[in-house]
Amino acid sequence: MIFKRRPKAVPADAITAFWTWWASARPRAEKMIDGGPDETLIEEIAALVTAIHPDLHWEFAAGTTSRHLLIVSTGGSPELRSLAERWRRAGPPPDETFGYAAARQGRPDALDGARLAIGGHHLDLGELRFHAEHDEERDCVDVEVWHPAFPGLPEEARGQIAYLSLDWLLGEDTVEIWVGAIDAVTTTTGAGLTGPELAGLVAAMQPADGAPRWRNMSGIRAGKPIIAMAQTRLRPARWPGHDLHIRMDVPYSARDENGFPDKAALAELHGFEDHVAEHADGMVVVAHETSDGVRTTHLYADSPVAAEVLKPLIGGWQDGRVRITVTPDPRWEQVEHLAP
Repeated sequence: MIFKRRPKAVPADAITAFWTWWASARPRAEKMIDGGPDETLIEEIAALVTAIHPDLHWEFAAGTTSRHLLIVSTGGSPELRSLAERWRRAGPPPDETFGYAAARQGRPDALDGARLAIGGHHLDLGELRFHAEHDEERDCVDVEVWHPAFPGLPEEARGQIAYLSLDWLLGEDTVEIWVGAIDAVTTTTGAGLTGPELAGLVAAMQPADGAPRWRNMSGIRAGKPIIAMAQTRLRPARWPGHDLHIRMDVPYSARDENGFPDKAALAELHGFEDHVAEHADGMVVVAHETSDGVRTTHLYADSPVAAEVLKPLIGGWQDGRVRITVTPDPRWEQVEHLAP
């Protein structure tokens, strides 16, 4: 069951209100899922989710470790990923009956036996086929989606089916992070992968055990050479809840003719960064930029107190004043120039 509502206000305690309500309403939800209609319950959930943010979506789905899964997700809006994650973190732990998620979860067999009615057509989703290409430079997979009914469907409907099918197969977060271009095609050329085969291919190209993978870049900024390195891929869903950008500008005086640190200065900078990373609990370092005597480190945190934790760590730098700038950034706009 998938539901969506778009009305009004966003009270500060909306997440708390939702979970307070859920504690007593959960038995009603179990009965409804088991076949007992409850339109009032649907309206109540819709209103409570809308109070958190009118663009959030919600649904019940089958769980894996739990029988049922209650999902509140972004509906494709990356700037809401941290809000949905805060909703999840504020809830109860999962149990045998109910689990909770801030994004649709993928199931490689999700399309088996599934049917969808759209535009007067009834589609057997098991007939969907996919073509995927791994773009190593962008570190993502571009996907083409095909179905025998696509030639008779309008472009918008084809696109909806393509995006929904990938969400169901791979999960919303995986699509947001690791899938690049998505095209709904009307010819079968190259589209021979089944749903489980596509899921396996996408899983295989992701970093093993979540190990960081870095991309090196170089260029010119304001007439000065610049080098940079960034984790791939830079997407909010990669570190859900981390919506606070922390920029740390560290000056260095020993530099070469291009403005980059010399060997000794680079070793000192690395040691300083390691010290910060070791003690910056809950933060993630996602990128570095180096140019014209300044080394910029980009971090993201899920708590406003994170920047305060950094302050005592930077006082020991001997080569000038370290500047810290903190910016709320749920869309990760501060590092989008480093994201292919």
